[in-house]
Amino acid sequence: MGPVTIEHVSESVAATSAKSEQTERGAGERGSRPGQGLFSADWLDVHFEACRDEYEAMLRTIGLQPGWRVLDIGCGSGSFLPLLAELVGAGGALVALDAAAENIAAAARRLEAAPIECALRLDLGSLEGLPYERASFDAVWCANVIQYFPDRAVPRLIEEMRRVVRPGGLVAIKDVDMTLFRVEPMDPFLITHLSEASLRDEDFGAWSQGSLRGRSLRRRLEDGGLTNVWQRTSVIERWAPLRPVERRLWGDWLAFLAGAAQERAVGEKDRALWRNMLDADDKANPLNDPRFYASEGQVIAVGSRPPDDDP
Repeated sequence: MGPVTIEHVSESVAATSAKSEQTERGAGERGSRPGQGLFSADWLDVHFEACRDEYEAMLRTIGLQPGWRVLDIGCGSGSFLPLLAELVGAGGALVALDAAAENIAAAARRLEAAPIECALRLDLGSLEGLPYERASFDAVWCANVIQYFPDRAVPRLIEEMRRVVRPGGLVAIKDVDMTLFRVEPMDPFLITHLSEASLRDEDFGAWSQGSLRGRSLRRRLEDGGLTNVWQRTSVIERWAPLRPVERRLWGDWLAFLAGAAQERAVGEKDRALWRNMLDADDKANPLNDPRFYASEGQVIAVGSRPPDDDP
């Protein structure tokens, strides 16, 4: 087994990162902001396990090579770290960064329980000001993180990713696209109405921008100066009967959206329909219909730092 090193940034850096969370990141972030239930380590684990086959297939397509040094930006609880380690091999190295101390702690527990066979460091720090030198990595991987930032923050995030990879290195981003979200049996316009109301909401609007932005990732990478950019969209579908982890995912997701609908200006008819989804055991919840169907869209976009880009 190769060396496994888990390091944490100093308390001063962690304190700075925690303080900056209040000003750096848009609505839908950690803390008391909308979307926090969809950003916890527990939620991330459930979502990953419910979609493991599709998520890992996406990661395998980005072009990581044995021996590479890879940065996992917004690593969450570390769900992708075992496959990242497999792809770079024992001669490679990983650095995993997250802005939440609880996620770094969860990732550390995961690795203690199931060590990986390459060098690894866990870092706690800001995602908008990556704490690494220029050209420090062969590639960066950022899964379902950009979606939690408002549109205005995206150019800076991509600029930072480009900065820390070497010329010729890869930047790979995976994000949700809620325009591909579908649940049956359910009024197909419920999610549309909720999205519209959320975009208009002062506190919730920035988070909604990110959840609807997925299929613009290619152009955003190109605008950020990356080359050879490609993009692929996957629709992940599930039908009843669901596995327990799938039921947990969709029950929690529908409950979160239903809770948001109770606070947004969606109209009383929509609000009443969403109310059936607050409780996963409610007989009127579509989750309990034997013909239940659900889909989500995930987009992956990959680009290269130009080979002649001055490091």
